[in-house]
Amino acid sequence: MSGVVRRVAPLVRPPAAQLFRAALALPTPALVYDLDGLRRSVATLVEDVGGIGALNLAVKACHTPSVLAELAALGLGADVASIGEYRLARAAGFDRITATGPSFTTADAVELRAGGVVLDASSVEQLERLCRSFPGSPVGVRLRVPLPDDIEREASTFGRVSRFGVEATDPRWHAVLARWGCPLVRLHMHTGQMTPEHLLHKTRYALAVAEAFPTVDTLDLGGGFFSLYASRGRALAGLRTVGREVEAWRARTGRPMALQFEPGGGILGPHGFLFVSVLSVERDHPAFGADVVTVDASAWNLAPWHRPEVLLADPDVAGVAERRTLVAGNTLYENDFFGTDVRGAVTAFDLPTCAAGDRLVLTAAGAYTMTNSRRFNRIDPPVEHAWSAGSLRSLA
Repeated sequence: MSGVVRRVAPLVRPPAAQLFRAALALPTPALVYDLDGLRRSVATLVEDVGGIGALNLAVKACHTPSVLAELAALGLGADVASIGEYRLARAAGFDRITATGPSFTTADAVELRAGGVVLDASSVEQLERLCRSFPGSPVGVRLRVPLPDDIEREASTFGRVSRFGVEATDPRWHAVLARWGCPLVRLHMHTGQMTPEHLLHKTRYALAVAEAFPTVDTLDLGGGFFSLYASRGRALAGLRTVGREVEAWRARTGRPMALQFEPGGGILGPHGFLFVSVLSVERDHPAFGADVVTVDASAWNLAPWHRPEVLLADPDVAGVAERRTLVAGNTLYENDFFGTDVRGAVTAFDLPTCAAGDRLVLTAAGAYTMTNSRRFNRIDPPVEHAWSAGSLRSLA
């Protein structure tokens, strides 16, 4: 993608060392949210994106009421994937709410409509139920976006291979809209992680589809901000290009077109830290060719596709010679390893030699940790805490 890439400060700055020192007093496992860092990053994102679109938090990333209330107070909207998430978002104080997901029933849609929320259908069948139940009422549709082959192959990207959304050229959903007289007002896209090239491709694709629907006035371009903001300079260049494309489309068509985004992990992920203790160590496991370090939290229960960095928890202890290490969870499940991606590949970490009783910290745990939480083996989840203004408080 063309455009000048400026050198700018990154989206996320390292947290204060005092956070880690304070966390050493917490029983493990403990999940600590850095609210100071979260506020800084949200302010930066609003500055970056505010000129071209609105930011809605993907509530599937976090269900902790006090953290959600913090984000609502910062002016973010919310995107929800179930009626339970909708009620949680309302209780947290979000005013601007969008909704899409296969779980929504007609009864759920009644509740959403009462709250002024338009549901974006994620299948032809869901759209049919909506339009039949509320003929003549505005609806949104989630599109399945065909991505170029080189982009489609990326591990955390889902375009034509997504199980969600409808094909733009599928005549069935066009017929549903016509049969029930429902104006299409929003096109919704989410393709997993995205680069600036993904973003531009999705924008152009959605604008082309919108040409056929004169009532469409909003494009939801999804999340994937972890990858988008791998370089903030490239992200800004991409956002500026998208802004120009949309402005040119508005000028040519004489139509309004608003943009919105729905990051989850890109907002919250870097600002959560999972503190754990080592339970046992097997040196040079013969099958894995690495040390297997078992800790007192479960990747299977908390982070089935979380790709963290793993560090010594005490910031004042220098690391020694590093060893290739797999970090295993504490369930009786063979594939309970931290650093397993969405395709099942497991990450090996280079860690100082560990022993039982050592404390580690796993980064990027602020999103999709507690919302993934399950109770396999009836193991309790970590206790949540917040770091703000130089002190820790429990969120229990």
